[in-house]
Amino acid sequence: MSSSYVPSPPTEAPVTISRDALRLLALVDVSTAGRRVLDHLLYLSDPDTGTAAISQNEMCAELGASKPTVNRGFKQLRDCGLAWSLKDGLYQLHPLLTDGAISSPVMPIPKIKAAEPEHFTEQRRTRFAAQIANLATTS
Repeated sequence: MSSSYVPSPPTEAPVTISRDALRLLALVDVSTAGRRVLDHLLYLSDPDTGTAAISQNEMCAELGASKPTVNRGFKQLRDCGLAWSLKDGLYQLHPLLTDGAISSPVMPIPKIKAAEPEHFTEQRRTRFAAQIANLATTS
């Protein structure tokens, strides 16, 4: 029997991410699935701890994606340092994305692995330029 339960965010307060963090996210090379998982973790994030509570099955239901796709998204986020599992169903987002919020002050924080724009493919370079241009037009 599968559950259709999907957790709600801990608050209705808006999530704000700095322009520097958005620029860095434009440099992190994750798939669309990885970005969708990240966006949903941000939506669910607790503003006091920077954690998000959701199981992989719940994430699959919420995104309408297969378990292998969601697992790949979680793995990409862990590998690039944007989010990692604290325990089953509880994920820590990098404090750069949570205005410094973290669940433990003694927790080691991984370095975010971002690509260097000069090593992008032509298609990725075009997409990056558009992302940066979008940031410039909203300031």
